[in-house]
Amino acid sequence: MIGLVIVSHSARLAEGVRELVEQVVQGGAAIATAGGTEIPDAPIGTDPAKVAAAIESLLIRPEVSDVLVLMDLGSAIMSAEAAFELLPEAMRSRVHLCEAPLVEGALAAAVRAKIGGSLAEVYAEAREALAPKIEQLASWQHLLPAPVPAAETTFEQAGGEVVELTIVVPNQLGLHARPAARLVTLVAQYDAQVTITHQGRTVPATSLNQLVTLGVRQHDVLVVRASGPEADAAIAAIEALALDNLGDPIEVTEPTEIIAAAVSEENNVVVGVPASEGIAVGPAFHLRAPTIEVEEHIVTDTAKERQRLREAVAAVMEQLRTLRAETSRRVGAAEAGIFDAQILMIGDRELLDTAEEAIELRRLDAASAWNLALSAIVARYRALNDPYLARRAEDVLDAGQRVLRHLVGVPADTLLFDPPEPAILVAADLRPSDVARLPAERVLGIITAEGGPTGHGAILARSLGIPAVTGIGAAAMTIPDGQIVGLDGSAGHVWLAPDPQTIEQLRNRRERWLAERSELRKRAQGVARLRSGETVEVAANINLPDELEAALLNGAEGVGLFRTEFLYFEREAPPSEEEQLAIYRDAARRLKGKPLVIRTLDVGGDKSLPYLRQPHEPNPFLGQRGLRYCLDHPGLFRPQMRAILRAAADYPIRVMFPMVSRWEELVMVDALIDEICAELQAEGLAFDEDLQRGVMIETPSAVLIADHLARLVDFFSIGTNDLAQYIMAADRDNAAVANLVNPYQPAVLRAIRETVEAGHANGIKVSLCGEMAGDLKATALLIGLGIDALSMTPTAIPIVKERIRRLELTEAKRIAAMVLEMSSAEEIEAYLAEIEDTDVAKMESES
Repeated sequence: MIGLVIVSHSARLAEGVRELVEQVVQGGAAIATAGGTEIPDAPIGTDPAKVAAAIESLLIRPEVSDVLVLMDLGSAIMSAEAAFELLPEAMRSRVHLCEAPLVEGALAAAVRAKIGGSLAEVYAEAREALAPKIEQLASWQHLLPAPVPAAETTFEQAGGEVVELTIVVPNQLGLHARPAARLVTLVAQYDAQVTITHQGRTVPATSLNQLVTLGVRQHDVLVVRASGPEADAAIAAIEALALDNLGDPIEVTEPTEIIAAAVSEENNVVVGVPASEGIAVGPAFHLRAPTIEVEEHIVTDTAKERQRLREAVAAVMEQLRTLRAETSRRVGAAEAGIFDAQILMIGDRELLDTAEEAIELRRLDAASAWNLALSAIVARYRALNDPYLARRAEDVLDAGQRVLRHLVGVPADTLLFDPPEPAILVAADLRPSDVARLPAERVLGIITAEGGPTGHGAILARSLGIPAVTGIGAAAMTIPDGQIVGLDGSAGHVWLAPDPQTIEQLRNRRERWLAERSELRKRAQGVARLRSGETVEVAANINLPDELEAALLNGAEGVGLFRTEFLYFEREAPPSEEEQLAIYRDAARRLKGKPLVIRTLDVGGDKSLPYLRQPHEPNPFLGQRGLRYCLDHPGLFRPQMRAILRAAADYPIRVMFPMVSRWEELVMVDALIDEICAELQAEGLAFDEDLQRGVMIETPSAVLIADHLARLVDFFSIGTNDLAQYIMAADRDNAAVANLVNPYQPAVLRAIRETVEAGHANGIKVSLCGEMAGDLKATALLIGLGIDALSMTPTAIPIVKERIRRLELTEAKRIAAMVLEMSSAEEIEAYLAEIEDTDVAKMESES
């Protein structure tokens, strides 16, 4: 028999429905209710625990095979979804939520269940329960205005015509978090109301969580409707985004999701999911997040709790922006995109409304209300049929638990992973923010109980070159700290308790793997010399001195960009002069005579520091950032310049200024440095009076006056990330135009050429330190344009050096000349990719 659970905000309403149903069917129905709350002062509401108890009360009855849950509205649906997560695993497959009308649906379902209807029949009967009423009242329709489709009612109220667009989803992974985030961000730019309809379900295009939980797969059809003053523009922008593969790369390199648990334990080998290639063997050490105790409290000041919740969400959004910036610079912008999605996930209006409703109606404290709403949305994600989309539940949970930690007073990034020696990290699962903050040099490998290769934690592990196996099940949590374990990230094998012979074999295999990986690194220790004899300096971009070991290991010939703003993050106040002096000296000492280029503080744009109390700016990328900010805040700038000048007395340190747009700015900097030098001399402190100075070329104005700037500095460094953004007049965080922010745009390449010519005409070297520097297909082009040095993410250095050694200068110049004649970024990238593919094939055939 099929059992029924009635979920309602009102206990009396739920009991009334049950009484009516039982009277109609005259016995033989298995029905339970979960109405209202147990809070005397706030009885109207729903409780997931109460719903779960009602479901269990039916499932333990031998005659009940499955349970259909019917709900009235709003948080009742959320509570039912959350209740699903509270049930024992074995029961979940027997529970089904139904969107049928509460009273009519319950009656129709009960009648069908009584006569032995199957689950499908009972479900269908409940959903069709309104049909008789609709038919009976058909004769009254002539007295009413013509019905308006639900999805268009809002448009009618908003005024204006409804503009419609049909999209066939091109993405291999469907409408997952990152393309959905781009869509939400895009829609927010327009004064229009936009909805997305998929298989009969319509959701607002401003809700990331509702978009992702549509479960849209590749080749599914979406109907987009827009109304309002800018409806046409919104539809046009959405169409352009769809034609651009919703911002995703055409070729998806992420491995297909593999559903695999611990299926074999022969010889102590557990089979999981290959997540990141490589061999690791060593002591296990568990990653432990602080326990979040959420004790439910009834509050009287609901306005105060709503404000607490909003402040917590805002604070976590700022944390995620910081993580996005750090991750983008550490492993690349594509991998950092998950944090943009997480920002939208926790700011989702539906999620916030559900939590605030729990505060108002049930008088719950902010933490309990947020926990309730979060559990429900996570349950909805996990219920999706597509495994890849279902895994996004962990991304929501990761961001949502940050809010919870903020509300209960647990530090944002408290993670207990401090092994006494390098170890294999063991965890239930890895979330993006976990991996982004891991001390990579202490992690030999990663083993998780849950997860798959398309989880963003796994993606970041691959970017960092850490072997990983995910999804081995409960076996992971039984491994004691200190026990020697092994893993093969390519095969998905984990050795839980290997014998001495197996340990030795794994160590030998790891050595061979490391040897293969290090062969490129060994060759990278030499200079990058073209076949025609010219050399190109290849340096590393770093955020913190701890990254220098990896940079040198990968063959960095110095640091071409030390982003000092990361010294200012996650603090209550800026670092002092003495603190910075120690850091700069430490970094230079580790480089052992190789040059260190320190970029002065670059805040503003997408990088803010709460303790500086920077005013809100409508367009921060065009506001107070970089050198502009520092010149206007000498109290912040002077200590940094003093520290750099003092550190340069003993080491080959250069300074570089970001976001220069005027000649006068350099004149002001020179005057300030002269003042500081006089101060240091008067204080008897050593400093470098001949400190080499450079500027970042990342604004169109800097390109146009590069010949003037070159007379005041010792070198140029081109920052292609910002240069592309400003030349193309396109915000890289705006999904509608983000595709324009491409360093291969002809205008950007011509700006690079002009900068090189201006620098060389004045006898100074020109380097390039944007993401383009580490893009293999750009190597020949940049050398052909005359770039003297490249600075990039450390892991890209070995392969870029190999590419340089296979080039001749005349060939590179020919490629650059061809590219400069081309008229579009697409044509340029296709041409360069073809050249790169040919070179790789040739290299493989020779080896």
